[in-house]
Amino acid sequence: MEVQQAADKLLKLSPSVRVVTICDMNGKVLFSERSSRVKMLLSKQESKMSLQNAARGWKVRKKLEKKLGACKYVLAEYGNVKRITMPAGANHLLFITTTSSFDHKKVVNRVRTFR
Repeated sequence: MEVQQAADKLLKLSPSVRVVTICDMNGKVLFSERSSRVKMLLSKQESKMSLQNAARGWKVRKKLEKKLGACKYVLAEYGNVKRITMPAGANHLLFITTTSSFDHKKVVNRVRTFR
């Protein structure tokens, strides 16, 4: 599925879906789209740092994969938002942020239909 189409489907899933970002395994942003209703909470530098940290964490999970199985997703729940990190193919990560009250399983299940 084309990246733009996947992002649009996720953003249309609910007004609670804030931002959809795809990055490489080093946290370099390849694509990002946000809902028009969203006020960004982090600066560009803070967002970059957050993505890089999440990408590093994903690399650690990959090293444990033989023993634990493949990581399906990671959820970080903050006071203001939830951030869902999922694999997007072998070399990319998908980051979706939602409102803190949104049921993240709706996003996870939707992404799984893309494969």
